[in-house]
Amino acid sequence: MKDILKKFIVDCINTWNDAGIYALVLDVCDLEDEPSVILRYNTEDYCYCVREEESEEEFLDWKKRLRWSCVDWGNQHEEMWFGDDEDSAEIVRQWIRELGGLEPDLENQKHYDDVDRVYDAFEDMLAEIVMEIHEERVLTKKFGRELPILIHEFPHLGYT
Repeated sequence: MKDILKKFIVDCINTWNDAGIYALVLDVCDLEDEPSVILRYNTEDYCYCVREEESEEEFLDWKKRLRWSCVDWGNQHEEMWFGDDEDSAEIVRQWIRELGGLEPDLENQKHYDDVDRVYDAFEDMLAEIVMEIHEERVLTKKFGRELPILIHEFPHLGYT
């Protein structure tokens, strides 16, 4: 699955043409105890857009938070999602089976331990992919410079 997911991420990056992209995020999501990932980015223009209802002080606070708080980035562009369609979801399910599967009984604590194990392995794989993307200079080739790639796990994930 790692090679397929990496190709998906690189292909998505190579479709992005917005000026001022300064950071990317891989949002790890939960789809019925199966991990998925949404690829997003933020741009300088979106980060520094002025919201009329705020004072300058409020805007400066917002700007500082928005720059690196990917939760606040919004959806100013099309998101790319791996794991939400049947084809990529089946790739994820096969990978979970290769990891040893999930305890099917939701009343059994082992199910939740298995889910944690799967998400930890998924996030480790994403970290490896991000390192490879940087080593291969994918972002420099596309944008002319390296950019940070954040891995963000939504707080509702995990059962421990």
